Amino acid sequence: MLGVAERKGLIHSNVAKKVRMPDPKNERDRVLTNEEWERFYEAASPHIKPIISIAYYLGLRLGEILKLTWDRVDLDRGFIKLGGRDTKTGESRLVPMPQPIQRMLKDLSKVRSLATNRVFLYKGKELGEIKTAVKSAIRRAGLQDFRLHDLRHCAATNLRRLGVDTLTAMKIIGHKSDKMHRRYNNISEEDLLLAASRLNTLITPAVFSVPAKTVSL
Repeated sequence: MLGVAERKGLIHSNVAKKVRMPDPKNERDRVLTNEEWERFYEAASPHIKPIISIAYYLGLRLGEILKLTWDRVDLDRGFIKLGGRDTKTGESRLVPMPQPIQRMLKDLSKVRSLATNRVFLYKGKELGEIKTAVKSAIRRAGLQDFRLHDLRHCAATNLRRLGVDTLTAMKIIGHKSDKMHRRYNNISEEDLLLAASRLNTLITPAVFSVPAKTVSL
């Protein structure tokens, strides 16, 4: 507001510029292990299983999932087509569906309601939020320091581990900047050890062989 006033000449200077912005230090790197994900999925109520699966595997934001309509789901070609009005960034994107997600949505389409175009319903009504169901699933699964938004971290990390290039992963998840995408990527000890094991394939025994001592005659 002060910046606008300064640009319009209503004030001589924006005093807020002199205030140092605090570092929120709110970055998280919580990524579920395969075992934790399986526990969470099994503990979830049936009506949120497809929702958390899309969040875990594709990294869609909760709002993008809950507001998803059938006209945005291409079951034949295997894509979720989000328009600019559907996303937080205002940019449209084409999200490929792995086969399990595609089959899950096909099953839902067979029992879809004719009263609404929304994909995800609970007892025939559109879902506004799933906080209670998620908290119950987290409790039953015995997960610690975990929240639903962390599934985006899981998706970003899993895509990297599977070898999906950064630009493609950013398009799937919906990150506009590489800096933001890196925040959602977790590098674990296992990743570092895997990198070392792959380096082994580049190193030949001869490189590190100890030369025999030359014997003087």
